[in-house]
Amino acid sequence: MEPLARYLSVTDAGAELAALAARLGVTEFACVRNLDYVFSPWELYPLAPRVAPPLNRIVAFAVDMDGTSTTTEPLALHALEYMVRRITDRPERSQWAGLDAHVDYPHVIGNSNFRHVEFLLGRYRTDLNPTAFARAFIEAVCWTLACLRDESRRREVVEDARRCGLADLLADPEFCGLTGEDITDDEGVARRARPLVQRYAQAFRPVSASAETAAALDVYYHRYHSILRALERAQGDRLARELLGDDTRRLVEPMPGYDVFVPLVKGWLDAQAERLFEPLREHLRHCPEPEYRAIDLDAARKRLPRLAEHFRRHPARLALVTASIAYEARICMQEVLRVMQRRVQDWPLPRDHRERLIERLSDDRNVFDAAVNASDACEPRLKPHRDLYSLALYRMGVSKADYPYCVGLEDTEPGIIALRAAGIGCAVALPNRDTHRQNYSAAVEVIRGGLPALILLRNLLLRPASM
Repeated sequence: MEPLARYLSVTDAGAELAALAARLGVTEFACVRNLDYVFSPWELYPLAPRVAPPLNRIVAFAVDMDGTSTTTEPLALHALEYMVRRITDRPERSQWAGLDAHVDYPHVIGNSNFRHVEFLLGRYRTDLNPTAFARAFIEAVCWTLACLRDESRRREVVEDARRCGLADLLADPEFCGLTGEDITDDEGVARRARPLVQRYAQAFRPVSASAETAAALDVYYHRYHSILRALERAQGDRLARELLGDDTRRLVEPMPGYDVFVPLVKGWLDAQAERLFEPLREHLRHCPEPEYRAIDLDAARKRLPRLAEHFRRHPARLALVTASIAYEARICMQEVLRVMQRRVQDWPLPRDHRERLIERLSDDRNVFDAAVNASDACEPRLKPHRDLYSLALYRMGVSKADYPYCVGLEDTEPGIIALRAAGIGCAVALPNRDTHRQNYSAAVEVIRGGLPALILLRNLLLRPASM
């Protein structure tokens, strides 16, 4: 039996790496930077050989959440911008225009939240206001412990407070009284936290760069999780008006085409899938890509029933993979599935078929063969590291022999690298409005029209002859 670990000299390591590449048949590697407290500054990953579509068969799909399955990317960007405004004390657009789509977005989408905040702290360091930072962090600690029932998040914020010199705050009777209650009024928490801010702001002293990043991340989570909590309380319409200026949209909903993609690959549709052609085509009619010609879309209409029949006979396994923590993933996907159920009610399908789909969408255990999030790993192992996707393949029960028949869908460069590092050679990029500037060199294909184009024009990457 091969040992779990072997000592290698530098020379031996180089030879071993070359032998590994030859054994796996890889010609590409990715160099992935570690967090600053990890001894090695980076990891070197062999990337699975590219598997160019179309495929003869598809065993499983591994799909990212934010920006690929759900519309939560703008919500995360909003919370990141809120965090920067709080810690720099620039609440108004006249003081700071906000995150720059060209400079900031490529660094704050697709990695872990810790990485996003780490980048923003470096970018806006000269604008930091220590007093404002301390105030925002203490308020975040108070809110998290008073309002959030997620135990892992509560433990993390307590540890972060200690690493920032606020052990006395945690023992303060007024603080204990505030956080010992179950409070639903966010404004009430902020008001009651003010005396605590006045007493302890000067004690705010992060012990390291990582502690400082974690404190800023808690400010981000304060905003993001307060919005998610409001969604749980059915306040989505109000929030859409406030944050999007449009109560016809929802803060969290499926990405275009996702409501058709899920039942299609799960094998829940039949020959009547052709009736869903028009909603998919409608998305592509507004897509600026010139190759989406009417003649191509019309030809896709006849392929839809055959595609539905193929997956009815050979349903694919489906994994949801996200660098968001469990609390976020749970609420977001509950909201997405609720929206999908409402949309199915209006689909031009027979009533009994719609009722079956709605029933299946009522439980995420019917939808996902694996659901993997940041709470399943630790911060140093999130995207672009491979761990989340490796765990998804394991939980779906996919053997290594079938990795070439798996499809990975991502909207970011770190996600594409993570897919290929996990062994998924058919890693496909689906850029959106916020991520289209990213580098997709590691992707085997870039599909600008998202899931509707993947279904109608690329036949879900399946070879037509195999249907």
